[in-house]
Amino acid sequence: MFYFYAEVDKTNLHPLTLDERLRVAIEVALCLHFLHDEKAIPHGNLKSTNILLETPNKNVLLTDYSLHRILTAAGTTEQVLNAGALGYRPPEFARSSKPCPSLTSDVYAFGVVLLELITGRNSGEIVSGIPGVVDLTDWVRFLAEQDRSSQCFDRFLVEKHNGEKHSKILDEMLKVALRCILPASDRPDMKTVSDDLSAIIR
Repeated sequence: MFYFYAEVDKTNLHPLTLDERLRVAIEVALCLHFLHDEKAIPHGNLKSTNILLETPNKNVLLTDYSLHRILTAAGTTEQVLNAGALGYRPPEFARSSKPCPSLTSDVYAFGVVLLELITGRNSGEIVSGIPGVVDLTDWVRFLAEQDRSSQCFDRFLVEKHNGEKHSKILDEMLKVALRCILPASDRPDMKTVSDDLSAIIR
């Protein structure tokens, strides 16, 4: 999950605050918006381990973008399969014999990263005990449909930030994430996503 190194000693890790997680989300969204709108290039391999935080200011660095453009077809397929195993592959890829990264698959993966930020859970974590619920996206959607969204939020965030303002920020971040993991034709573009996230802090 999203931690940063407070010192060179890697045993001294601190979870990110809500404000820091929102800033990470906004900066990653802005990076993707630039790639999508200015370059018309999907990232193609978006996941939390490709988002680095530079200390001491926690500047956000997005890595490993557009590798699919230099990979062989077999390499791209393997990358997509790995993304699926980690929980970042959009459902439409399961219906394609040759799935290829796209702008809409980036939006889906970003939605999963956003869910990781607000739940404190790993995207590939298997959720059991609820019929039809397998992974993080299923679990969050289930709770949202049951009007129990607050149960999916990271306990660290809830305990540290239990005011109305912080609850609203979490709710708004969740709404954006849920729109990102809609079916491909219903997903927003990254400009809309970055605008919506930026509006949360106004």
